[in-house]
Amino acid sequence: MSRNTAAGSGTAIMAPMQASQQPRNILSLSKGDRAGQLGTSWLRGGAWYNPFWALLCGLVASTQFQFTLDRILLVLVALIVAGGLWPALWVALTETDWSAPLGRWRDWREGTPPKPLPYSRPDSPAVQLAANLGYLRDWAFRDLIPGNGGALIASVAAPVAALVLSAVLDEPAMLLTVVAILVPQLALLLCHGDGRPSVLLRGLVQVTLPMLLGFALFAPLRLDMVVAAGGFGLSFAGLGLDEDSWDTRLWNLGQAVTLTVLIVTRHVLGAFLVTALWLPQFMLQAQLPATHTTLRRARWWLLLAMLAAATAL
Repeated sequence: MSRNTAAGSGTAIMAPMQASQQPRNILSLSKGDRAGQLGTSWLRGGAWYNPFWALLCGLVASTQFQFTLDRILLVLVALIVAGGLWPALWVALTETDWSAPLGRWRDWREGTPPKPLPYSRPDSPAVQLAANLGYLRDWAFRDLIPGNGGALIASVAAPVAALVLSAVLDEPAMLLTVVAILVPQLALLLCHGDGRPSVLLRGLVQVTLPMLLGFALFAPLRLDMVVAAGGFGLSFAGLGLDEDSWDTRLWNLGQAVTLTVLIVTRHVLGAFLVTALWLPQFMLQAQLPATHTTLRRARWWLLLAMLAAATAL
C-alpha cells in the first residue's frame, strides 16, 4: 500500500510538471512570423513608393542632378536608404504590437532558471534573479522571437545599414538618417507599443525626410523646400492607419501650406498647377465615406501635385 501510494503521489506530482514543460501555443501557425505581416504593411501602406516618389521630387527640385555614373550611384544608395531602410525601421518598430508579448511577460512564470551563485540562500536576491532570467529566456524563445522575430531583426539591422550607407552620401544625409531613426522611437513611446503610431510622424518619415534627402543630395537645403516638404508630409498624414480612413483636414492643410510657400516665393505656375491638381481631390472628398478606390485616386493626384511643386521650386 505504501509503495502504491508513493507511486500515485509521484505520478500526481510529475503530471503538472510535465504539463508545464509542454510549450504553450501562444501564437498559432496561422498568424506566422511577423516578417510576412511586416512585408504586407510595407506594401499596403505605401511605405515604399511614397518615399521613392518623395525622394525623386526632391531631386527634381534641386535642379542639380546630372546623368553621370557617380551621381546615379548616389541616387540609388539614397533610394535604398529612404525607400527601403527608413520605412523598414518604421514598420518594424511602430506598427508591431509590442504590448501583447510584453503583457504576457508580466505573468510569465515558466522556464528553468540558471544555476544561482554557490552558497546562495533560497530566499536571496541571487536566486530570485536566476529565476527571472529563466523566465526571460523562456518567454523570449517561446513568445517574443517566434512572434516578432522579423521585427526585432529589422529594428536592429535597418538603422545600422542606414547609417553605414548614409556615410557614403554626405553630412545632410547622415543627419536626416539620425532623425529618421529617432522619430520611430518617439512614435513607439507615444503609442505605448500598441502598433498604432502617430500619422503625423509617419508622414514625416515616409514623405518629408525622403523629399529633403533627395534635395540635399546635390544642393543645400532651403527654408521654402523644408516647409513644402513638411506640407506634403502633413497631407500624407491624412491617410490614417486604417485602410479606408481619410482625414481630409490634414490632407487639405498640408497642401494649403505648400501652396502658400509657392505663392510667397512667387512661383505662379507651380501654384496654379498645385491648385489645379487639388480640385479633383475636392471632388473625391465629396464621395465620403472614403473607399479604397477613392483613396488610391486621391493619392495619385497628390503625388502629381508633389511633382508640380518640386518642378516649380
